[in-house]
Amino acid sequence: MGTGGVVAAVAVAGAVAAGAGGLAGPADPDQVWRDNGLRVVDRATREDVDCAAHSFGQVQELLTATPCVVLDRMLFTLTDDEGGTILVSVAWVEFDDRAKAREFKRVEDVHGTGDIRPLPGALLRVDDVPFTALNYDSDTLDGTTVVVAETELLTGGFTADYLDGIAALAVDTPRPA
Repeated sequence: MGTGGVVAAVAVAGAVAAGAGGLAGPADPDQVWRDNGLRVVDRATREDVDCAAHSFGQVQELLTATPCVVLDRMLFTLTDDEGGTILVSVAWVEFDDRAKAREFKRVEDVHGTGDIRPLPGALLRVDDVPFTALNYDSDTLDGTTVVVAETELLTGGFTADYLDGIAALAVDTPRPA
């Protein structure tokens, strides 16, 4: 599938989320991936209360001074029919007020300021991949939760624009229950 398909899907997903107040999600959270010619192969999730312990750089400094309420992280792989594979990391960082969430997002969104560490690849039986934050997106849910999504290429010929489109879709991944 070309980048245009993901970009169109991102636009449609954004319009649907905006029309629903950003809170509605699909009945089947993997449908968006199938609609884009991808399949979720494997997925791992973890919940933690110490965000600083799972971060680095200025992001860690901020989370040490302003602790989060809870951190949910998910790591999953997507594959296409041609054997291309993408590794996706999504983190939900929840705070007890909107100002803290805004400040976290402000720092997190600047490339090179640190990050939330993704779950280890071993949970999905893949090598650990250094996430570069070059294929990145973030959003704020309910004012107090910041969602951070990043993607990296494992195999195949996906372009950087395509990986960016996948990150934009991944930000809307339903939070683990």
